[in-house]
Amino acid sequence: MQAVVLENLGEAPRFATFRDPVVRDQEVLVRVGAAAIRPGDLKIARGHHPRIPMELPHICGRDGTGYVANGQPVYFRTIRSPYGSMAEYAPADWTVPIPEGVDMAMAAALIGPAMRAWLPLTMRADLEPGETVLVLGASGIMGRLAVQAARLHGAGRVIVAGHRIDLLSVTGADALIDLGQSPSMLHYAFASHVADGIDVVLDFVWGETLELLLAALIEPVGAAHASEYREVRIVSVAERGASSLMMAPTALRDSRAVLMGSGPANHPGVEDTRLLVEEILACMRKGDLQMVVDAMPMVSVETAWQAARDPARRIVLTLD
Repeated sequence: MQAVVLENLGEAPRFATFRDPVVRDQEVLVRVGAAAIRPGDLKIARGHHPRIPMELPHICGRDGTGYVANGQPVYFRTIRSPYGSMAEYAPADWTVPIPEGVDMAMAAALIGPAMRAWLPLTMRADLEPGETVLVLGASGIMGRLAVQAARLHGAGRVIVAGHRIDLLSVTGADALIDLGQSPSMLHYAFASHVADGIDVVLDFVWGETLELLLAALIEPVGAAHASEYREVRIVSVAERGASSLMMAPTALRDSRAVLMGSGPANHPGVEDTRLLVEEILACMRKGDLQMVVDAMPMVSVETAWQAARDPARRIVLTLD
């Protein structure tokens, strides 16, 4: 079969011949239709990612969309090295049917980042209807998806904090905070929203920005307490390479902040993940979730790989 093959770390993959997969127990053979080039794929190819392939050559990609033997369109995940999703065929670890009316290329591009927004809100923060959500460090597609995910799960108020150029692309927020302000002004902005109540923080930045928010959450000694105790659940989804966080003990002792992370180590099991994907696909079918994608033929992977380095673009390799 033909596939996007990474032969050496530090080089761009190429479209080449690779041996066909032979499915094992519990796997499903998928005829691939589309697979998105994600930022993690670029880092893996450069050798700058924890999931560096254990053997080379290696087929790129971990998820995509395609068709099973009976022609049913599906979203799938594949984990068995050296196989991946950017190929004519993939041995899928699990699949989820794609409902009629959902674009296959958009589903390939959207489901992964949508899950990154869904999981911290639903599985970690346990967002309740009517609560206030602060999206810290919103930028590009992840910022937009975080706002949409909060709205779709019943958030009563959504505050978005990002740099001014990123805030221009975020719609649906009730309030905006410019992270380009001086530290003193940013602390004041955080404190003003804390006074009105924040229940959940979805943090994409870590570092000094989160330090300022934690400082704003500290309650003065002797302050009157509301009759109902309300935690501020802070869920970090910041990249592994984010700057360090300096935090004084008072940030947790004298506040209602509960700090946690959302990543591979605490993701749900397969069945819960499948249910989450079904929920995302249902939202896509209703038109509640959309994304602009650039579809390019898989044979043109070298050109597509270069284009995918632009964070504003979502490149999807197609075989249909």
